[in-house]
Amino acid sequence: MINMEKDTFQRIIDREIPATIIYEDADVIAFLDIDPVEKGHFLVTPKEFSENLYDIEEEELLKLISKARELAVSQMEKLNASGFKLIINNNESAGQAIFRTHIHIIPYYD
Repeated sequence: MINMEKDTFQRIIDREIPATIIYEDADVIAFLDIDPVEKGHFLVTPKEFSENLYDIEEEELLKLISKARELAVSQMEKLNASGFKLIINNNESAGQAIFRTHIHIIPYYD
């Protein structure tokens, strides 16, 4: 039998566990990382499930990266950050811990 247990991000989308949501629309949701690398570190994930870049549909990826860039610039201005990183981990060996496509946006400060 296939394990149909919801992943952490689906539980956030479904409001079953708390998160500080900074953006949401019909396609994506963005929320603060529970264990931030820097102040303002947040995640952007599509609402439609895919495990990582190996299986996300092109259209979903384009929506995701476009919104991630927009939110990164907006949050950088709000937080007075001097720069940011966008990181996508793919598979366990590359540091992926939640097996759902998501982008880390990590602000950096002078």
